[in-house]
Amino acid sequence: MSSSIDHSRSLSSYRPFSMLIIGAGILAAVMGCASTQDRERRALSEEFDKWLGQYKDTRIIEKGPPDRCVAQGGGSEICEWRIDGNTVRYLYDANGIARRWKYMDRQLGEMKGAQHPATAADHIHESEAAVWQTIKDTFDDMQFTPMGGR
Repeated sequence: MSSSIDHSRSLSSYRPFSMLIIGAGILAAVMGCASTQDRERRALSEEFDKWLGQYKDTRIIEKGPPDRCVAQGGGSEICEWRIDGNTVRYLYDANGIARRWKYMDRQLGEMKGAQHPATAADHIHESEAAVWQTIKDTFDDMQFTPMGGR
């Protein structure tokens, strides 16, 4: 009988250690997922940032026509491309140059980018929040009409 009690005591001494190992494994898995999402977000940001300061026509040549565009005041325009069920929108100035982007991803959430004011000669002087709210309101209020389907 004392042998089974000793065996039970020795097993219970391993329990805290095994719980620590399991906890460390779970933590590593969670951190691995987060870092994978961070890498994905960085890669997407770099991809979208490369179009800032570029003409809309340049993006159209390489990525195809936008799914829709909406004219804004002052000659600016917002154009939207759908990518794998997600959406990227660019704000183009009156000269057709991309100044800002916003990406909505079901898994990664919302991401934004803007051309640095020092490199944007005719930078739009509205607050970023106001611009993106206007973009959202504009697209939310209009019905979807494909560019070629008029």
